[in-house]
This record gives sequence, structure tokens and C-alpha cells, in this order.
Amino acid sequence: MANTTTWTDGTARLRTSPQGLPVALDWRSRHYRVTDRPTRIEDALGVLLTHPLPVRGWRFQGTSGDGTETLVFDVLFCDSSWRVVKTYH
Repeated sequence: MANTTTWTDGTARLRTSPQGLPVALDWRSRHYRVTDRPTRIEDALGVLLTHPLPVRGWRFQGTSGDGTETLVFDVLFCDSSWRVVKTYH
């Protein structure tokens, strides 16, 4: 079972490609490169629901700039900023 952590101080800077896909995340004084194919949160959860979700977000794997940490991030756009709402080790 994966370790999960839910953060409440998760304001982050998410950088995206010209196509709108996440490519990098700055969070908690660390830089992470997106190292897999991002999945829209809406798509990941949508198979369980019959109505569209009123959220905008991504799930992706990120590796720290120095290569010492890799996490899976759930990030949501809320209150005019990106927030890390959950990480998986």
C-alpha cells in the first residue's frame, strides 16, 4: 500500500507546456520535473460519477531537481492558485 499524505499548506507553482500539460512544479521550496504522463483529475474520477466535476486538476509523478525524491501529486486549481492536495510516496 502506498503512503499518502494530505497537505493543507499546498500552494504551488505549476508550469505547463504550450498544450496545457504540466511539465514542472515548484512546491515547498523544491522543484519537481513531471516524469510521466499527467492525468486530469476529472478523468481519473469521472468513471465513478454521472455528472461533471466542478474541479480542475492533475495527477502526475514528479521527481525533484536533484533526483532524490519522486512523488505522485494530486493538484487542484482553486481560489486562483494551484494547490497540492495529496501526495503519494
